[in-house]
Amino acid sequence: MLPVLFAMLAGMIAGYFLRHHSRLFAVLDPLTAWIIRLLLFLLGLGIGRDEALLRGVPGLGLKGFILAVASILGSIAAARILVGKPDGPAQHSADSDGATGPVAGRWAAVRGSLAAAAAFSLGLPIGFAVRGINPLPVDAAALTLYALMFLVGLGAGADPTALSMIRRHGRRLVLLPFSVVIGTAAGCLGAALLWPALPVRESLAVGAGFGYYSLSSLVIKELSGGDWAAVALLSNISREILTLLAAPLLVQAAGPAAVPAAGGATSMDTTLGATIQSSGREWAVPALFSGIVLTIFVPFAVTAILTF
Repeated sequence: MLPVLFAMLAGMIAGYFLRHHSRLFAVLDPLTAWIIRLLLFLLGLGIGRDEALLRGVPGLGLKGFILAVASILGSIAAARILVGKPDGPAQHSADSDGATGPVAGRWAAVRGSLAAAAAFSLGLPIGFAVRGINPLPVDAAALTLYALMFLVGLGAGADPTALSMIRRHGRRLVLLPFSVVIGTAAGCLGAALLWPALPVRESLAVGAGFGYYSLSSLVIKELSGGDWAAVALLSNISREILTLLAAPLLVQAAGPAAVPAAGGATSMDTTLGATIQSSGREWAVPALFSGIVLTIFVPFAVTAILTF
């Protein structure tokens, strides 16, 4: 978490000093879009290389996927009710071809999602082909994430309206993470009640990872066993990937708050770039704040659900 915040802070400082270089910022959005695609490719590569994870996908993965979808839908619905649906994105996505109107907006959303899906899908077979060896000498996914956060900070630091954005959002800063907690719990509870294979307590604990798959799966393994730890891992990875893939479409369907709501804890890092691309720069501050709050809340929420 700290390296991610430091990368963003460095970007903000650089952006402030470079704020008058308009040519530099003209390429910022397209570059951010390609960095997100690279991050998705590396996520696919990592999953493809993990044979144990791939073997668990057919059975445990189905439970995890259903809980991920339920968490996303519940969070989006709660954000729509509590945060509301302001006007559309503050700016066009970097994938926009400059056309305007609802048809062009839907096409840009579909095209952006297809490009993201293609990047992730390409990583899976390549990762499977090189399983057992490490094709990359460094943690490329982590470095890519740091680069993404630097670019996000660069844009925020160069934006003269940053402080006014904080004042403008006001209650959204509190209501956004609150809606994610309420919506995720409601979605997972609904899925558990509809499918007997999903126990209520374990389902709520999986959802309480809010996309933070590493920490939540570790806590669940200690308190509830390896099977549900695997479900938590697959579910929260799915939540992150689905948010990245569907971000433009989520904004079209439910408004700009939908992307950080769907991303949960990952809205402070992995999916923050997708929020800015699809919802507009003014949603960077609420998304970052929500992600930090939810990340801190994860271990307490999971532990409380499984022990009380």
